[in-house]
Amino acid sequence: MSLQNDPFLNLSNSIFNSYIKEWQDSNKKVVGYYCTYIPEELLHAAKLLPFRIRATGNESTELGDIYMVRFTCSFVRASLDLALKGGFDFFDGYLICNSCDHSRRMYELFHLKVFNREGFKKKIPRFYISVPHVITKAGFLWFKQEIEELKEKIEKNFNIKKITNEDLKESIKIHNENRKLLRDIHELRIQTVPKITGSEALQISMANSSIPKDIANQELKRILKVLNDSEGNKTNQKRIMLVGSIMDNTSFTELIENAGALIVSDFLCFGTRNFLDDINVNGDPLESISKRLYYRMSCPRMMDDHEKRLNFLKSEINRAKIDGVILQRINNCDLHGCDNMLFEHELKDLDIPVFNIDRESFQADTNRLQTRIEAFLEMVK
Repeated sequence: MSLQNDPFLNLSNSIFNSYIKEWQDSNKKVVGYYCTYIPEELLHAAKLLPFRIRATGNESTELGDIYMVRFTCSFVRASLDLALKGGFDFFDGYLICNSCDHSRRMYELFHLKVFNREGFKKKIPRFYISVPHVITKAGFLWFKQEIEELKEKIEKNFNIKKITNEDLKESIKIHNENRKLLRDIHELRIQTVPKITGSEALQISMANSSIPKDIANQELKRILKVLNDSEGNKTNQKRIMLVGSIMDNTSFTELIENAGALIVSDFLCFGTRNFLDDINVNGDPLESISKRLYYRMSCPRMMDDHEKRLNFLKSEINRAKIDGVILQRINNCDLHGCDNMLFEHELKDLDIPVFNIDRESFQADTNRLQTRIEAFLEMVK
């Protein structure tokens, strides 16, 4: 059995899908968001569909470049470009946090230029939460208050009488199951004979963030059965771990795989960082949601937490029997640029081959990139 042309994975190839249409046809709302520091469980408990913003399929930043200089992230510019073309007109709200300076600007730009453009009449409520950049007790109390205030704003803007603790606990249960299923799939990816490719894993993650989680859980269970029944990849290709900036399409992972490698693990926000940590089901549910987000496996937006990220890489390198690490960042992403520079030196001290590369969100000059990747793989023992 194979995942090739699997309907669930194919959801990752486009933005709008039939599940969103069915959801909105039932008079229910969709809220777009950028970052995994957003409390999906809270949105779900409010009977809203959280949709993670992607620019998949859009290889232009022409319209986005009008409002953002080219020294900003091409993923953010491409997603803004798509929004200006009407790609996210199905949103009933959007939620932004200060994950990075580039995506934070989408709070104003979506309001002023996307959902206020000529001819667009739909009223789109916007929400913003501030996430501290350091992990401290005071920082958590600040963040918890941000989540509490967000809950009140969601109730007000969507005319919800009250998001109850029972609603939140049920949502936590569904999302914990979702993360557990993604971890189970990941275990099949890192085993000696991998049963899933890096590109397929990325497709699963993107599709999972685009539809209702109860439906996603059913699909993930089906995919687990398909994978368990498959023979897996028995080749002796180099086992690679992919680290760095956001990926919302498979063009770069396919470059690596076409060069003759297996991406058996990653450290990406459309990847392991999204499902490593669960929510404590005991105690106050909103506080538990806040704790999971704040103390989770961080990305480079969190200062003074690099050692935790490095320790995860070291553990995963051993667990997945990694032969080499590819560090990548989207041009002008200072956060991943700094983290990758440190990783490059720290992993070489462990005698792990490392390749550090800059790229754009959508692939250009693929022949040159693939040649460089092939050269790196030839160096890997």
